[in-house]
Amino acid sequence: MAIPLLALALLASLLPGQALAADGPAPPSGGASDTEQGGAREQVGALIRRTLAAYGGERATVRLARVRASGKVTSPLHPGEVGRLTRVFSRPSRLRLEVAFPGSEPEVRVLDGGRVFRYGEPASGAVALALQLQAARLDLPALLAEWETRVVDAGEVTHEGQKLRVLGLDLTASSRIEAGIDPRSGRILYARCLGRAGPRPLELFTVYRDFRVVDGVLVPFHEEGWANGEPTGEIDLTEVEFPEDLPESAFAP
Repeated sequence: MAIPLLALALLASLLPGQALAADGPAPPSGGASDTEQGGAREQVGALIRRTLAAYGGERATVRLARVRASGKVTSPLHPGEVGRLTRVFSRPSRLRLEVAFPGSEPEVRVLDGGRVFRYGEPASGAVALALQLQAARLDLPALLAEWETRVVDAGEVTHEGQKLRVLGLDLTASSRIEAGIDPRSGRILYARCLGRAGPRPLELFTVYRDFRVVDGVLVPFHEEGWANGEPTGEIDLTEVEFPEDLPESAFAP
C-alpha cells in the first residue's frame, strides 16, 4: 500500500518463516510446443500494449517517469482521523513519502536507488523492502512494457466480480509484482507486491479506483491497501502532476 509505516507495523507481528498467501505461479512443467509458447508471449505482449494505450500510450511512459501527488489518507492505526500524504516518484527507484496525521510527527521515508532513509536516518530491512515494492507499483504499466520479455501470464482471477488477467514480473530473486488487468479496458485494477525482509514475508495489495485523466494520462485517484491480508488504509488523491524535472532535494534524507 502507499503507507509503508502501516505495512511494517503489521509485518512486525508475523512469526519468522510465516508463508505468503502465494509465491507466484509455478514454473512451466514442460512439454509446450514452440508454437504454444509463441502464442502465449504474443498474448502477454498484446495485453501490455493495450494497458499502456489505456494509460496514455507513449505520453504515459514519459509522464509517469516523474510524478508528484498529494491527498488525504485514513488508517486503522488512526481511527477517525484524516491525514495528509505527499508522494514524489522518479524512475528508476526514487521515492519520497510523507505522511502526517493530526497531533503526530510527520513521517518521511526516502528511497534513492540503493539508499533508504526514515526520519533522516539510514534504514534497511522491511522499511527498504516496502519502499522498493511501492516504487515498482508506481512504475506500472511502464515497468511491464520495459521488461516485456520477462513478464509472465499468471492466469485469470475474479476480482470484485470481474474477470482479470494477471501479469507477473520478478523484480529480484526474492521480490515480485503482479498486476490484475481488465483485459477489455486495459486498466490495472490491483497491484500485488511480494517480497521478504530476511525471514519475514511481505505482501502488499493495492486496489485502484476513481480513474481520471490528467494531462493525457490515466491516474487512479483512490487507493485501498492491505499488508499480509490486513487493511492498512485508503488514499484519496487531490492533486497529481508530472513535472518536467525534480530537484535533487526531493530525494534528500
